[in-house]
Amino acid sequence: MRKTTLFLLLVLAAAFPLAGQTPRNLSKEAIPVTMFQITYSALFPGMDTKTDYGFSNTLGGSAIYKSKSNWLFTANGNFLFGNRVKGSRIDLLGESITTVTGEVIGGGGIPTALAFFQRGFHFQAEVGKLFALLPNPNSGIFVQVGLGYLRNRIRIDYQIEADNNPRPLMGDYQYGYDRMRGGFALHGEAGYLILSNTRVYNFSVSLEATYARTKPLRDYDFRVFYDENGEPHINGYNDKSQRFNDFYYGIRVSWMVPVYQRQPDAYYYF
Repeated sequence: MRKTTLFLLLVLAAAFPLAGQTPRNLSKEAIPVTMFQITYSALFPGMDTKTDYGFSNTLGGSAIYKSKSNWLFTANGNFLFGNRVKGSRIDLLGESITTVTGEVIGGGGIPTALAFFQRGFHFQAEVGKLFALLPNPNSGIFVQVGLGYLRNRIRIDYQIEADNNPRPLMGDYQYGYDRMRGGFALHGEAGYLILSNTRVYNFSVSLEATYARTKPLRDYDFRVFYDENGEPHINGYNDKSQRFNDFYYGIRVSWMVPVYQRQPDAYYYF
């Protein structure tokens, strides 16, 4: 999260000196422009994603080129995060490392404090079209579609204690419980983009949807469950041929720093 935020700030810092260049008259004509933007999305789950996760968010950045004919070419990357992981601790960790109440006993013999989060990322390359409306020929309704990659997983956090750490979840052991999956994704977006005549406010608001056909990315699932006879059943090796339909939809808000081309210098001949 910190690395992602730092990267976005560096991109915007590099763009600000260019943003101050004298642009053509964007209030009267469509002009080519490069835009750097920070984006936030509020997302809801669908399909198989809804089984494992609830409401989630993305924070990311994009680079967009708008041509003179208002075609859009975009590259964007987004960090995916959420606090809603569905299922009890027994469902998430199995029965071999939990008590009957779902607690994990640490090395000190007392229950440890655990928290479960959704984490992931997705990035796309997109192409779209802007249909000019108000307040100028460089603003209006836009639609975009693209292809990218999406990954999500469960993150297990615990309080580090000198004598009571949850050893079954420490180090690489946590990867046996995070259910990481990923795959190629289709992304669509439609909304309204504004490049103001005064260049004071530049933003977009849109509806977006992402569908990914994902597969397990971990070799092994450590969870163990017991049947009514007390016999253990180990999930074991993941079936790499298994496929999931991950789907997210919601609202995206973007703030942009446009970089305009300079007007050609005027020369006078006598």
